[in-house]
Amino acid sequence: MKNKFFIPLLLALSFNACAPKLTLTNTLTQNIKINKDSLQLHDEKTFNTIVPYKIKLDSLMNEVLCYNNQDLKKDLPEGTLGNFVCDELMSFAKNNYSKPIDFCMYNNGGLRVGSIAKGNITVGKIYELAPFDNAIVVVELGGNDCKRLFDLIAQNNGTPCSKEFRMTIENNLAINISINNEPFDSTKTYKILTNDYVASGGDKTEPMKKAIAVTSLNLMVREALIKHLRTRGYNSQPINTILDGRIK
Repeated sequence: MKNKFFIPLLLALSFNACAPKLTLTNTLTQNIKINKDSLQLHDEKTFNTIVPYKIKLDSLMNEVLCYNNQDLKKDLPEGTLGNFVCDELMSFAKNNYSKPIDFCMYNNGGLRVGSIAKGNITVGKIYELAPFDNAIVVVELGGNDCKRLFDLIAQNNGTPCSKEFRMTIENNLAINISINNEPFDSTKTYKILTNDYVASGGDKTEPMKKAIAVTSLNLMVREALIKHLRTRGYNSQPINTILDGRIK
Protein backbone atom coordinates (compact mmCIF):
# COMPACT_ATOMS: atom_id res chain seq x y z
CA MET A 1 0.00 0.00 0.00
CA LYS A 2 1.37 3.45 -0.88
CA ASN A 3 0.80 6.80 0.77
CA LYS A 4 1.12 10.23 -0.82
CA PHE A 5 2.83 13.15 0.85
CA PHE A 6 2.67 16.73 -0.36
CA ILE A 7 6.01 18.52 -0.14
CA PRO A 8 5.96 22.26 -0.84
CA LEU A 9 9.12 23.38 -2.64
CA LEU A 10 10.31 26.96 -2.32
CA LEU A 11 11.26 28.28 -5.73
CA ALA A 12 12.10 31.86 -4.94
CA LEU A 13 12.85 33.88 -1.84
CA SER A 14 13.32 37.64 -1.79
CA PHE A 15 15.62 39.03 0.82
CA ASN A 16 15.62 42.52 2.33
CA ALA A 17 19.11 43.64 3.26
CA CYS A 18 17.89 45.99 5.95
CA ALA A 19 15.78 43.34 7.75
CA PRO A 20 16.40 39.58 8.03
CA LYS A 21 12.93 38.77 6.71
CA LEU A 22 11.98 36.02 4.25
CA THR A 23 8.95 36.29 2.00
CA LEU A 24 7.36 33.36 0.17
CA THR A 25 6.74 34.44 -3.40
CA ASN A 26 5.90 31.17 -5.14
CA THR A 27 5.23 27.47 -4.40
CA LEU A 28 5.09 24.22 -6.29
CA THR A 29 3.27 21.11 -5.01
CA GLN A 30 4.52 17.71 -6.10
CA ASN A 31 3.23 14.20 -5.24
CA ILE A 32 5.91 11.76 -4.10
CA LYS A 33 4.88 8.12 -3.59
CA ILE A 34 6.43 6.35 -0.62
CA ASN A 35 6.01 2.67 0.20
CA LYS A 36 4.39 2.17 3.62
CA ASP A 37 6.78 -0.70 4.36
CA SER A 38 9.74 1.63 3.96
CA LEU A 39 8.40 3.59 6.97
CA GLN A 40 8.53 0.37 9.05
CA LEU A 41 4.92 0.82 10.22
CA HIS A 42 4.32 -2.94 10.23
CA ASP A 43 6.26 -5.20 12.60
CA GLU A 44 5.70 -8.84 11.61
CA LYS A 45 6.79 -10.28 14.97
CA THR A 46 4.52 -8.00 16.99
CA PHE A 47 1.63 -8.61 14.59
CA ASN A 48 1.98 -12.39 14.90
CA THR A 49 2.09 -12.12 18.70
CA ILE A 50 -1.10 -10.05 18.86
CA VAL A 51 -3.20 -11.95 16.30
CA PRO A 52 -4.21 -14.94 18.51
CA TYR A 53 -5.38 -12.60 21.28
CA LYS A 54 -7.25 -10.40 18.82
CA ILE A 55 -9.03 -13.40 17.34
CA LYS A 56 -10.08 -14.56 20.82
CA LEU A 57 -11.20 -11.06 21.84
CA ASP A 58 -13.19 -10.60 18.63
CA SER A 59 -14.86 -13.95 19.27
CA LEU A 60 -15.91 -12.85 22.78
CA MET A 61 -17.09 -9.41 21.70
CA ASN A 62 -19.04 -10.76 18.71
CA GLU A 63 -21.11 -13.16 20.81
CA VAL A 64 -24.80 -12.49 20.12
CA LEU A 65 -26.75 -12.11 23.35
CA CYS A 66 -30.29 -11.58 22.07
CA TYR A 67 -32.32 -9.90 19.35
CA ASN A 68 -33.57 -6.31 19.51
CA ASN A 69 -36.84 -5.63 17.68
CA GLN A 70 -36.46 -1.85 17.22
CA ASP A 71 -33.93 0.97 17.14
CA LEU A 72 -33.13 2.17 20.68
CA LYS A 73 -32.36 5.86 21.06
CA LYS A 74 -30.88 7.94 23.88
CA ASP A 75 -33.15 10.90 24.63
CA LEU A 76 -34.74 13.04 27.35
CA PRO A 77 -37.07 13.31 29.17
CA GLU A 78 -37.55 9.71 28.04
CA GLY A 79 -35.69 7.58 25.51
CA THR A 80 -36.02 3.96 24.45
CA LEU A 81 -32.31 3.32 25.17
CA GLY A 82 -32.66 4.52 28.77
CA ASN A 83 -35.89 2.57 29.20
CA PHE A 84 -34.16 -0.55 27.90
CA VAL A 85 -31.20 -0.27 30.28
CA CYS A 86 -33.29 0.46 33.37
CA ASP A 87 -35.92 -2.22 32.66
CA GLU A 88 -33.28 -4.87 31.98
CA LEU A 89 -31.30 -3.98 35.12
CA MET A 90 -34.52 -4.08 37.13
CA SER A 91 -35.41 -7.50 35.75
CA PHE A 92 -31.93 -8.78 36.52
CA ALA A 93 -32.07 -7.46 40.10
CA LYS A 94 -35.49 -9.00 40.77
CA ASN A 95 -34.03 -12.39 39.86
CA ASN A 96 -30.74 -11.97 41.73
CA TYR A 97 -31.47 -9.84 44.81
CA SER A 98 -33.43 -11.24 47.73
CA LYS A 99 -35.04 -7.98 48.91
CA PRO A 100 -37.67 -5.82 47.16
CA ILE A 101 -36.51 -2.94 44.94
CA ASP A 102 -38.91 -0.12 44.07
CA PHE A 103 -37.49 1.12 40.78
CA CYS A 104 -34.33 1.69 38.75
CA MET A 105 -32.93 5.12 37.95
CA TYR A 106 -29.85 5.77 35.81
CA ASN A 107 -27.91 8.78 34.54
CA ASN A 108 -28.23 9.74 30.88
CA GLY A 109 -24.52 10.50 30.74
CA GLY A 110 -23.81 6.92 31.76
CA LEU A 111 -25.21 5.69 28.44
CA ARG A 112 -22.10 5.94 26.29
CA VAL A 113 -23.71 5.28 22.90
CA GLY A 114 -26.43 7.37 21.29
CA SER A 115 -28.37 4.41 19.95
CA ILE A 116 -28.50 0.67 19.43
CA ALA A 117 -29.83 -0.43 16.06
CA LYS A 118 -32.50 -3.02 15.46
CA GLY A 119 -30.94 -6.46 15.19
CA ASN A 120 -28.59 -8.63 17.22
CA ILE A 121 -27.16 -7.19 20.44
CA THR A 122 -23.59 -8.38 21.01
CA VAL A 123 -21.31 -8.41 24.04
CA GLY A 124 -19.19 -5.76 22.31
CA LYS A 125 -22.18 -3.43 22.00
CA ILE A 126 -22.85 -3.67 25.75
CA TYR A 127 -19.19 -2.83 26.41
CA GLU A 128 -19.62 0.25 24.25
CA LEU A 129 -22.82 1.17 26.07
CA ALA A 130 -21.33 0.73 29.56
CA PRO A 131 -17.52 0.85 29.28
CA PHE A 132 -16.86 2.06 32.83
CA ASP A 133 -16.39 -0.22 35.83
CA ASN A 134 -19.50 1.06 37.59
CA ALA A 135 -21.06 -1.35 40.08
CA ILE A 136 -24.80 -1.94 40.30
CA VAL A 137 -26.10 -0.91 43.74
CA VAL A 138 -29.33 -0.48 45.71
CA VAL A 139 -29.77 2.88 47.45
CA GLU A 140 -32.24 3.21 50.31
CA LEU A 141 -33.40 6.83 50.37
CA GLY A 142 -35.88 8.70 52.56
CA GLY A 143 -39.00 10.20 50.98
CA ASN A 144 -38.02 13.84 51.41
CA ASP A 145 -34.63 13.21 49.82
CA CYS A 146 -36.36 11.29 47.04
CA LYS A 147 -38.52 14.34 46.31
CA ARG A 148 -35.43 16.57 46.18
CA LEU A 149 -33.88 14.06 43.76
CA PHE A 150 -36.99 14.01 41.56
CA ASP A 151 -37.08 17.82 41.43
CA LEU A 152 -33.43 17.88 40.36
CA ILE A 153 -34.28 15.38 37.64
CA ALA A 154 -37.12 17.66 36.53
CA GLN A 155 -34.76 20.64 36.37
CA ASN A 156 -32.46 18.60 34.12
CA ASN A 157 -35.27 17.51 31.78
CA GLY A 158 -35.55 13.92 32.94
CA THR A 159 -33.38 10.83 33.33
CA PRO A 160 -33.57 7.14 32.41
CA CYS A 161 -35.79 5.14 34.76
CA SER A 162 -37.61 1.81 34.87
CA LYS A 163 -41.31 1.33 34.17
CA GLU A 164 -42.12 1.18 37.90
CA PHE A 165 -41.47 4.93 38.20
CA ARG A 166 -43.56 7.70 36.64
CA MET A 167 -43.62 11.46 36.98
CA THR A 168 -44.53 14.65 35.12
CA ILE A 169 -42.26 17.68 34.79
CA GLU A 170 -44.03 21.00 35.33
CA ASN A 171 -42.30 24.33 36.02
CA ASN A 172 -39.03 22.48 36.72
CA LEU A 173 -40.70 20.42 39.45
CA ALA A 174 -41.68 16.75 39.66
CA ILE A 175 -45.44 16.23 40.01
CA ASN A 176 -47.85 13.31 39.64
CA ILE A 177 -45.19 10.96 40.97
CA SER A 178 -46.09 7.29 41.30
CA ILE A 179 -44.03 4.21 42.14
CA ASN A 180 -45.37 0.74 41.39
CA ASN A 181 -48.74 2.26 40.54
CA GLU A 182 -49.02 3.90 43.96
CA PRO A 183 -48.79 7.66 44.67
CA PHE A 184 -45.39 8.74 45.95
CA ASP A 185 -45.33 9.03 49.76
CA SER A 186 -42.71 11.37 51.22
CA THR A 187 -43.00 9.64 54.62
CA LYS A 188 -41.76 6.34 53.21
CA THR A 189 -38.28 5.16 52.25
CA TYR A 190 -37.60 3.77 48.79
CA LYS A 191 -35.02 1.36 47.42
CA ILE A 192 -33.54 2.59 44.15
CA LEU A 193 -31.45 0.45 41.80
CA THR A 194 -28.68 2.47 40.13
CA ASN A 195 -24.92 2.58 39.58
CA ASP A 196 -22.34 3.54 42.20
CA TYR A 197 -21.54 6.82 40.42
CA VAL A 198 -25.11 8.04 40.79
CA ALA A 199 -25.26 6.64 44.33
CA SER A 200 -22.32 8.87 45.26
CA GLY A 201 -24.16 11.99 44.03
CA GLY A 202 -22.65 12.11 40.55
CA ASP A 203 -24.35 13.68 37.53
CA LYS A 204 -26.46 16.10 39.61
CA THR A 205 -27.90 13.52 42.01
CA GLU A 206 -26.68 15.16 45.25
CA PRO A 207 -29.65 13.92 47.38
CA MET A 208 -28.27 10.41 46.94
CA LYS A 209 -25.53 11.38 49.41
CA LYS A 210 -28.22 11.30 52.12
CA ALA A 211 -28.78 7.58 51.59
CA ILE A 212 -29.81 5.53 54.60
CA ALA A 213 -27.93 2.56 53.14
CA VAL A 214 -26.15 1.55 49.94
CA THR A 215 -25.90 -2.14 49.08
CA SER A 216 -23.72 -3.43 46.25
CA LEU A 217 -24.81 -6.39 44.16
CA ASN A 218 -21.08 -7.10 43.60
CA LEU A 219 -21.44 -6.89 39.84
CA MET A 220 -20.66 -4.27 37.24
CA VAL A 221 -23.51 -2.77 35.24
CA ARG A 222 -22.34 -4.26 31.95
CA GLU A 223 -21.91 -7.71 33.57
CA ALA A 224 -25.49 -7.60 34.85
CA LEU A 225 -26.77 -6.55 31.41
CA ILE A 226 -24.75 -9.23 29.61
CA LYS A 227 -25.93 -11.98 31.98
CA HIS A 228 -29.57 -10.95 31.69
CA LEU A 229 -29.54 -10.46 27.91
CA ARG A 230 -27.80 -13.78 27.43
CA THR A 231 -30.64 -15.43 29.38
CA ARG A 232 -33.12 -13.64 27.12
CA GLY A 233 -31.34 -15.07 24.10
CA TYR A 234 -31.38 -18.60 25.50
CA ASN A 235 -35.13 -18.27 26.05
CA SER A 236 -35.74 -16.64 22.63
CA GLN A 237 -37.06 -13.46 24.27
CA PRO A 238 -36.32 -10.40 22.07
CA ILE A 239 -36.11 -6.82 23.30
CA ASN A 240 -39.36 -4.89 22.83
CA THR A 241 -38.84 -1.44 24.31
CA ILE A 242 -41.27 1.45 23.77
CA LEU A 243 -41.85 4.99 24.99
CA ASP A 244 -44.63 4.75 27.56
CA GLY A 245 -44.69 8.21 29.15
CA ARG A 246 -42.88 7.24 32.37
CA ILE A 247 -41.38 10.75 32.44
CA LYS A 248 -43.20 13.44 30.51
